Amino acid sequence: MSNRFPSAGQTPTISDVAEQAGVSKATVSRVLNGKATVDAAIADRVLAAVDALGYRPSMLARSLSLGRTNTIGVVVPDLENPMFQEILRGVTRAAAADGYRVLVTDTEEDPADEAAAAREARRRCDAIVLCSPRLAEPELRALLAQLHPVVLVNRELADSPVPSVSIDYASGMEQVLAELHALGHRHILYLAGPAASQGDRLRRVGIARARSDHDDLSVDIVPAGSALVDGAAVVETVVQHDATAVVAFNDLVALGLVSALRGAGVSVPSALSVVGFDDIPFAAFAVPALSTVSVPRRELGAEAWTRLRDTIGGAEGGHPLVFRPRFVARESTAARPAASPPVWHGTEQHPTSPELTARLGDREVLVLHDGSGLEPTDAPRPFAHPVTSLGGTVVTESAPDDHPHHVGLSMAVADVDGVSYWGGRTYVAGQGSTMLDNHGVQRVTETVVDAGVLRQWLDWIGRDGTTQLRESRRTVVEEFAVPGVGSGRSALRVAVSSVFRTTGSTVTIGSPATNGREGAGYGGWFWRLPADAHRSVLSADGPGESTAHGSRAAWVAFVLDADGSADTQTGDTTEPAPTPPRRPTTVLFRQPAANAFPWFVRAAEYPGIGVSLAATSRTTITADTPLVTGLEAVVVDGALDAQQADAIHRALLTAEERSTEPRSIEPRSTGSDA
Repeated sequence: MSNRFPSAGQTPTISDVAEQAGVSKATVSRVLNGKATVDAAIADRVLAAVDALGYRPSMLARSLSLGRTNTIGVVVPDLENPMFQEILRGVTRAAAADGYRVLVTDTEEDPADEAAAAREARRRCDAIVLCSPRLAEPELRALLAQLHPVVLVNRELADSPVPSVSIDYASGMEQVLAELHALGHRHILYLAGPAASQGDRLRRVGIARARSDHDDLSVDIVPAGSALVDGAAVVETVVQHDATAVVAFNDLVALGLVSALRGAGVSVPSALSVVGFDDIPFAAFAVPALSTVSVPRRELGAEAWTRLRDTIGGAEGGHPLVFRPRFVARESTAARPAASPPVWHGTEQHPTSPELTARLGDREVLVLHDGSGLEPTDAPRPFAHPVTSLGGTVVTESAPDDHPHHVGLSMAVADVDGVSYWGGRTYVAGQGSTMLDNHGVQRVTETVVDAGVLRQWLDWIGRDGTTQLRESRRTVVEEFAVPGVGSGRSALRVAVSSVFRTTGSTVTIGSPATNGREGAGYGGWFWRLPADAHRSVLSADGPGESTAHGSRAAWVAFVLDADGSADTQTGDTTEPAPTPPRRPTTVLFRQPAANAFPWFVRAAEYPGIGVSLAATSRTTITADTPLVTGLEAVVVDGALDAQQADAIHRALLTAEERSTEPRSIEPRSTGSDA
């Protein structure tokens, strides 16, 4: 046995061990590899020499000898994301228990680098864990054939033999939206993740399912990303939306958004609820603590190793394993803030003020005039103008050149026992439109605001000073969460209703149509729209003015500044667009189903819509049969199609059916058009 030791600084080799122990290098190798064919005494001499020399076998040489490295590679898209850190920890701990180490590669969300990084890792390792790969499916399938043994995390491939473990993100998103819906949220934003992420695609599947379960749920998708800075970067877009809740692609995006919202003065959750995904450790300790979807991250990593270990050993990797996440409610979500009732300025200080303004928050949405400033020939009456969308577009017209007596939204009737409360000329059989001294006045006698609802009582007074009718009127102004894909934001809802009673005798309501002018059955609640806007008409019965006019369609909508060629059938105008151009806006009109009259619609000549109280025959009001009528409008910023308009109508119907508010039931008029 030699007593020679390697010189200082020299790394001992297997030859040094063999010389020290007095055996061959092959014998040293057999001892170090645990071969039982070596005599025990010789093996003891070899191990003593190893200890004395401080010899450490070369792992590279050992791997070349054995054909394995006992190392696996884990390829992740973003190592800074705690979600992937936790998955990696699960893989590392489980693999270490079986004598394997882990090599990590971060592709920094770059699909182009993913394949090269995975192939390089595979050359150095026995197998690969491919975590949330961003490659398109054809490229991914080709890569997997080169990496075997390999396991997929958070990515499934149909009919692929490659084992996989993943999260049911669609179910997670459904849970989130169901919880938010239960809290009263109807308009929600989703801050989408990387475009190549399968997790993002599955979240969108969950959104689609939730929309089908809840007709009144609107979810708008805003591109964001997967990092803290991505959440902060979209804060302006979030603030400009009228959503009451936000669901982020992951917790990092959610936390970045919450921080930016704090800087913008938006309180979470009192003004806006925020939900993340993954339940990373920081989520529970954020301020406020983040509501999120809890994902079994370490279990995901451990199961990935179990399937990879079996594959390395030549066994099947098993069926795809899918974990179901669960929603965790914390401090960042709350019930939807109650919609503030409109503030009617002027009612407290001046109950009979000639002008009342309805405001929703800091937005002035409707100005109501008592009509005292109108000329006698305009049939003085209360009217609303301007009515302004939540986005700032005016959707009424007052005193236009074509019909100066049109004054925004008003109750205007052309013939009440010969008295005109419409204004302008009166149609006389055999003479045509003639200016007569027959204009009446609608005079407000009392005004009350109750929980944001404006209630007024009016006398309808003829030229001789006789009160023909007494009307009780109700005006509701509120925000409305628009359902459907691409709705974009909340809308303004304006609903007016009237109950008419006589002062004793029978009163009849007529129109130019009942006096001989075919198709001119106007008279009732009437909304005059701006003359300078391109317009088209949609209705529940089909498109176009001719379809809607005279019908009892469940809804009629004007799309203002809609693109398309001019057509009198659809009502599109041919005039050039105004300067500056108006923003597209849709105004959808409905009537109470129990008191629906035919529609009066004009689009080609001028834009206006109203309720025809006497479309073809006179309507009678007696002391025992008051007349009940109303008009509801939803003003949406943006051009809607018929499907989206119908979704609004159905949402309103659903809200009416679910309402538990007591309703007074008024008897119907017995008139033929009632």
